[in-house]
Amino acid sequence: MPDARDKFVGRSVTRLEDRPLLLGQGRFAADVSFFGQLHMRLVRSTHANAKLLSIDAAAARATPGVHAVWTAADVADIPPIDFRLSRIAGLDGYRQRVLASGRLRYVGDPVAAVFAEDPYLAEDVADRIALEVEELPPLLRADQEPGEFEPGRSTEAGVVRKEYGDVDAAFRAAHATVSLELRVGRHSGVPLETRGAIGRYDGARQVLELYGAAKVPHWNRDQIAVMLGLSPSRVHLYEGHVGGGFGIRGELYPEDVLVCAAALRFRRPVKWI
Repeated sequence: MPDARDKFVGRSVTRLEDRPLLLGQGRFAADVSFFGQLHMRLVRSTHANAKLLSIDAAAARATPGVHAVWTAADVADIPPIDFRLSRIAGLDGYRQRVLASGRLRYVGDPVAAVFAEDPYLAEDVADRIALEVEELPPLLRADQEPGEFEPGRSTEAGVVRKEYGDVDAAFRAAHATVSLELRVGRHSGVPLETRGAIGRYDGARQVLELYGAAKVPHWNRDQIAVMLGLSPSRVHLYEGHVGGGFGIRGELYPEDVLVCAAALRFRRPVKWI
């Protein structure tokens, strides 16, 4: 019986997914909209390492057209996002919260979320929210002395060992051994399409829906269900076309959780692009 791989290995395979994209009929995250939706915009850290002393959002909350402004206190009931690949003892304290509290750990760390009737209003209001911070020295090299991740916890999270067999015996029996030092530059996936997420709660079916690009929809569904106290059967994820993956689609991000939490609380669709 011929191996099924003979149909594909070493052959030019006709692509079947291109027609809607070539005809301009692709449906990406930004193309998804619902009647009555709110628009979310995040206030982010501009520091790689800093203490967050205060947030002045009073004027933002009073702005006509602004539905709500959330800080960490408003989502204190939402647990941190778990690590996807595996549960490793000792790393729970290093999980990411959906909004930063007390400490800013990287440029872009979400600090506050603005929900408004119009995306441009949400952006303008977010830009006017003032953060008082105490900037701290950033760690720029992996071999620097560990800095402080948060009070009582250093940036040196731990050492993970995974091995099998007798390593020492293998080296002793080897014909030759090679030692080298490698330096790797900063790497980041930069797809053409930005990230985006749309949360919607269907009250008639009692189902929470999330629209957007995700390589791991089943893991994301289960994690969102745990974080928001729902059964996985009540969380539905819908993935459309993706304007590039490059690894960054394979995680659950704070924005994904925030639009879902907001859709549940406000009983309105919430869109973030």
